[in-house]
Amino acid sequence: MTVPARERALLDGLWHGAGHHRLADGTVTRVRRRPVPSAGATYPVHTHLVVGADGPLDAGRYAFDLEDGTLRRRDETREREAGWHVPGTGADVTGTHLVLSVQPGRSFGRYRHRAWPLWIADTAYALAAVEFLCAPAPDTVRLGPGSWLRGLLGVPRAAEHGRWLARGLAPEIPLAAIELPGSWSVVPGRRDALAARRSPATGEFEAAARARDPWAVDVAKASGQAWVLGAHRLETWSVAVDTPAAEFTETLWRAHRAAADLCYAGALSRRWRCRPISGFVASGGRWTVHALAMLPGEHDLDKESAA
Repeated sequence: MTVPARERALLDGLWHGAGHHRLADGTVTRVRRRPVPSAGATYPVHTHLVVGADGPLDAGRYAFDLEDGTLRRRDETREREAGWHVPGTGADVTGTHLVLSVQPGRSFGRYRHRAWPLWIADTAYALAAVEFLCAPAPDTVRLGPGSWLRGLLGVPRAAEHGRWLARGLAPEIPLAAIELPGSWSVVPGRRDALAARRSPATGEFEAAARARDPWAVDVAKASGQAWVLGAHRLETWSVAVDTPAAEFTETLWRAHRAAADLCYAGALSRRWRCRPISGFVASGGRWTVHALAMLPGEHDLDKESAA
């Protein structure tokens, strides 16, 4: 279907980069490059629009097809026939909500029992990208999981896999909803910066290895990733191992949104190139839930060359 130019700019700004990822030896993979990073390039995040009667499209629910870049209106009649009991949209929804969900099996297939924090991590990076691209930035965000988000998106619980399979779909978990302002636009300079953003390859960090900072040594050991020792700047977020579940979840969201903000700001200023790090083991009574390793960007490299 024809997507309004403003919504098209946002969806493309989130998910459409140029070319494909390469392996360490330079081999081109089948995985497309995306502006928003994802742990292990698994890209479990799916994007939906829930449009009310006063929205830019006919009232209803729409799913964005990440692979072919199309927006598809969902068939609520067929979903009810599959036992989804989808509530209607229109008068019950005003404006436009962008909903981010995860397809948990994508991350689980690679990370197994370590996958669940990465569902929040990948969603948080996508959420921060929406806030980065839009002006004014959305000021109403709801985080999940929970019944309210499932109701907004009109989907069954991911655990009810039979209902999803009846529609020929893999289960999804709605994790964030952003109510887009009445008047907003995608900032072209920010869209270009995000499109050009790339996480430096681990080999670049290894080539930049510096004097061993004791903190970097601890991070490298806890993550099992020695290339971290080459970072010129390292930011980390951690919690006590006995942190209550609700507080821990809040920390996951806060840490990854803060890291994403730094990542995108670095891309815009061209001062820093950032590579996210997850998969830490606990040490000394604390667990590092996320880290961001950085190398100088083009801006600082240009300054060094001119010096």
